[in-house]
Amino acid sequence: MNTNKRNMIEGRLHLVLREPGGAPIQERRVSNTVMRSGAELVAALFRGELATPINGMAVGIDNTPATPPYEITGLTTTHPDGSPAVQQAAVSIQPEVMRTDVLTDELKVRVSVRAVIPETHATSPDTDDSRVMLGEAALGVLAEGGESLARIYNRVVFEPIPKTSDHEVALYWEVDFPYGP
Repeated sequence: MNTNKRNMIEGRLHLVLREPGGAPIQERRVSNTVMRSGAELVAALFRGELATPINGMAVGIDNTPATPPYEITGLTTTHPDGSPAVQQAAVSIQPEVMRTDVLTDELKVRVSVRAVIPETHATSPDTDDSRVMLGEAALGVLAEGGESLARIYNRVVFEPIPKTSDHEVALYWEVDFPYGP
């Protein structure tokens, strides 16, 4: 196993909770974990078995760090009793919000993605408590209907932030793909 950090795929997320278009209320900066489904997604793209690229992002409430074998089928959007905790947890990502830069000195290609969870999304179904404590986010392929991710590429966890229908969450992702020896 190659442990040379320069040759590892690395990803980061800068998350900003704010009133729509307003100043930051809370921020988080975290590193991502590529999930097994993410590695399988890249392999399927290489083999031509999958034509849909990463086109969505979702949030959830579970901030438990991923552990081996890094398998996850979805983010947590329900309470332990199965009742809904988050409504409209996913959004689409358009290709034009993705940027690719070659970092020649670092022998990396960086993909940057900016997406916003609007005030209408990631809300509580509970009219008595409009707050959702978000603690995880992921990039992936949207499921049919766009309500969740069918395939998850990566996942980040962070100290929970309280989102209500008065807030939007801006997520700034960077994923570095190394090249060279």
